[in-house]
Amino acid sequence: MKHTITLSLVAAALLAQTLFAEEATLAPITVVSTNKTQQSITETTSDVSVITSEEIEERGYQTVAQALSRQPGMIISQSGGPGQLTSLFTRGMNSGQTLVLIDGMRMNDPSSPNGMAYLETLTTANIAQIEIVQGGQSSIWGSNASGGVINIITKQPKEGTHGSFAIGAGSYGTKEIDAAMSYKNEKFDAQLLASYLDTNGFSAQSPRDAEADAYTNHSYNFKLGYQFNSNNRISFNYNDIRTDMEYDGADANDDLTNGNTRQKNYGAHYTFSHGDYQADLYASRSEIDRNYISGSFGYKSRNEATSDEYTLVNSYRYGMNKAVLGLEYKDITGKFSSESGFGNDLRDAGYKNKAVYISNLYYFNEATLLETNLRYDDFNTFDNKTTYKIGLKHHHEFLQGFTSSANYYTSYDAPSAYQLAKQSTTVTALKPMYTEGYDITLAYETLLKLTYFNNRVTDGFEDIGGWGNPQYVNTNGTEKFSGLEVAAAYSFESTGIHLSANYTRLFSYEKTDGTEFTRRPKEVLNAAADYYYTDFIHFGIDAHYVGERVDQDFSTWPANEVNTGNYTVWNANFTVHVAKGVDFSLHARNIFDKEYEEVYGYSTE
Repeated sequence: MKHTITLSLVAAALLAQTLFAEEATLAPITVVSTNKTQQSITETTSDVSVITSEEIEERGYQTVAQALSRQPGMIISQSGGPGQLTSLFTRGMNSGQTLVLIDGMRMNDPSSPNGMAYLETLTTANIAQIEIVQGGQSSIWGSNASGGVINIITKQPKEGTHGSFAIGAGSYGTKEIDAAMSYKNEKFDAQLLASYLDTNGFSAQSPRDAEADAYTNHSYNFKLGYQFNSNNRISFNYNDIRTDMEYDGADANDDLTNGNTRQKNYGAHYTFSHGDYQADLYASRSEIDRNYISGSFGYKSRNEATSDEYTLVNSYRYGMNKAVLGLEYKDITGKFSSESGFGNDLRDAGYKNKAVYISNLYYFNEATLLETNLRYDDFNTFDNKTTYKIGLKHHHEFLQGFTSSANYYTSYDAPSAYQLAKQSTTVTALKPMYTEGYDITLAYETLLKLTYFNNRVTDGFEDIGGWGNPQYVNTNGTEKFSGLEVAAAYSFESTGIHLSANYTRLFSYEKTDGTEFTRRPKEVLNAAADYYYTDFIHFGIDAHYVGERVDQDFSTWPANEVNTGNYTVWNANFTVHVAKGVDFSLHARNIFDKEYEEVYGYSTE
């Protein structure tokens, strides 16, 4: 039994320690997000990075959004404190163009205006790793993956009986409890993960010290697995997230506006393996229920969505190579209701999707990998789509550890159920938006990595109806996204000092009319210095610099364009191993109390 005690002196933040942290060394990193089969992180040409549980602990990340914001190419925009609306712009692209998964189960909400996942509901409690695959991934995953895929992998049960308990407290009356129990033998395994987060918060709208907007999060994850024999295994997964939040509608002192959400995911996974062949059958269901009450405007709304997905993945190893054939079926529905002084509105929409894809990893030799994907999607509501990817990676002999890779891809994003329900009467049917892009990467071990990316999007979605009366159409013209990502890391083994940094520069993030998308900074820089005193004590300091970005001031009509300015936030972290199975940590964020805004008019910690 492992007991963990965590105390965080942070601005509305704390983080429990890992469930099982007894390992002194890290195992080789494997991922499942590149082609839906488990493989080494090196067995793909895609740009892949992994946030480990060790990094989450050491940095004191409380939410998935915080962890992502420190990665190259990941831009976060949050409208206030904990639980407030959070947008992710992967390589500058819109939030609905990044697919978010938990243990392979979709978290994207088809009842949202652009099909995005609500990152503000995702805490880091009991996460084993976060896989990030950047660049168009529709040739494997289908819709919502034009910017990339994020797969959140929760802790897995270990041999024997284990448990953990973590408790934390922090600024703004923040409290958190995380607990886990697991059992595993050679045939059977079971695990229950639970977390609770509650904070008084601070005002969502500026100023920060106005009426506080509280937030509560209950998260549960339950797993069962049974190994029939060496060739057959079945597992079940249940994930449940419930939140209650307050936010501001009319002004910063609005104490009447609130909402609650619940997202449940059910998953089943059967695996058959024989020699070099493996078949994986997945079935999952997502149920989403979101309710909002705007007391200041007398407005109520409810969004409900259901997504059923069935996938059969066949993979075959031949030598160093691998071939994958996948068959997929999705049924997505959404229902929307609202009540206001102007009347009631009830709509529903959805679509069905059948798809087949093939993927092949082929090594010309030990130094050169070719990756090819091809996928065809058949829809019952709008145009069918064919997407593909061609990637090449080479390990250069003239400099050991130096690799280069390039990917050319196409992707699509289907209209969300919300957009279908509220499409303009001027169009017969919305078309999926289409992305064509490429990226080029040069890397030398972990010391330095540079990636240039370039994406072009046509048939994007635009709301021409305005506030309170959305009417979606496809845009005419091309949206453009391009930029550079740089990452570097170096360890001084003899001193225990580790330095790391990454930088993202957006060259273009243009709408079809040539104007810039809002809330994307031109540049973001992250830097960190960590000191490890043996295996027992860790000190760390990190800085997060965000450049200028354009936003809109909605207090005027029409909204004026504003600039939120640049800023740097400094954070400090300390962890000590007190005794076997007991850790104590302090995480202080924004230690210089920098006044800044991620979204114009909204507070930050």
